[in-house]
Amino acid sequence: MHTSELTPAVLKELRRPRPYPVVSLLMPTHRARPERDQDFIRLRNLLSEARKRLREDPGVERDARLELEEVLKEETFQEFEDIIYAGDGLLLLVAPGEELQTWQLTTPVEVPTRIVFSDTYLTSPMVNARLHARPYYVLVLDQEMSRLWVGEGERLTEVEDHGFPAPPEIPDPEDAIPGPLYGRSPSAIREERIRQYMTDVDERLTRALDAQPLPLFVVGGSEVLPRFEAVSRHAAELAGRLELAGQDTETGPRLAERLAPAREEWFKELVRRDMAALDDARSAKRFTSGLPEVWTMVAERRVSLLLVEESFVAVGHVDEEGRLHLGEVPEETEPPIDIEVGLSAETDIIDTLVETALDGDAQVRFVPDGTLTGDGRVAAVARY
Repeated sequence: MHTSELTPAVLKELRRPRPYPVVSLLMPTHRARPERDQDFIRLRNLLSEARKRLREDPGVERDARLELEEVLKEETFQEFEDIIYAGDGLLLLVAPGEELQTWQLTTPVEVPTRIVFSDTYLTSPMVNARLHARPYYVLVLDQEMSRLWVGEGERLTEVEDHGFPAPPEIPDPEDAIPGPLYGRSPSAIREERIRQYMTDVDERLTRALDAQPLPLFVVGGSEVLPRFEAVSRHAAELAGRLELAGQDTETGPRLAERLAPAREEWFKELVRRDMAALDDARSAKRFTSGLPEVWTMVAERRVSLLLVEESFVAVGHVDEEGRLHLGEVPEETEPPIDIEVGLSAETDIIDTLVETALDGDAQVRFVPDGTLTGDGRVAAVARY
């Protein structure tokens, strides 16, 4: 059992077709009581229903059924209760001959409960969760140690890859001077050492951004922050900066709290830019809105920017010819288990819309509810 970072390469591998049945289980989780006390019961019920569906599905061969039933036993998860409480949703992925994967979802919107049997893993919940959480990097600069964090919403996880954490390199013996690495007194040598260190940090940052391009926030004291910006190839692309020293030893929750105003301002600016892009598209007749019209444009891979209101839900399915058929959104009391078998089942069509747009190299963003009220809660900018 393992979790992984959702990089483009990982996503591509998850979407690879596999022999039927590929089983995906999705459920909401809660970080606080009393809701979290019911999460393990929900998981137990979900596993029981999945095993029942495996036994009843004539398309599941006996050996595959026995293997999957063994993995999806309640006992498998007895020692992993901590995975349930780490986020806002839990996605379990398993296929014959493959290791069980657990994905913790961080998202401000409610996660549904679903069982999906198909020929590929269900990836839309994790993609949508990341879009809702608006992932980003936080680079913390300090003369003693520089650290990189990846954030989803208010949750920060330290990156231990691409050369991070990044301590300053010890100079060559012939270049060494007595005392601390940099010392505290101004000197040309000290300035050069800091410059070299910031250049090294920027090179490591570049490797991280190449692997996963994300908005970047930089945090540092008044001494290192301007020196980093002077040498960094990413200085002009910053989503925000926070001039605050001593954050290299700070915890993730505390750092996220201090960064919250900068993140909020960045998001507001992003929404302003997106709405301006919609206005420009209207004038150029490259704008469309409403789910049926947007769906057609997305299916034709003509969309460069797709905007969806955060809590917009639409139920439907896509037929063999790619036509969209909408249904009624059910009223939910106790979260139901939505069972899907095959590729044409009823589902939240917004999941499919977002994934299709991303596959067509469109930018996709969720915007606050009420932003697109006059446009049917979804709008798009066409490339032509």
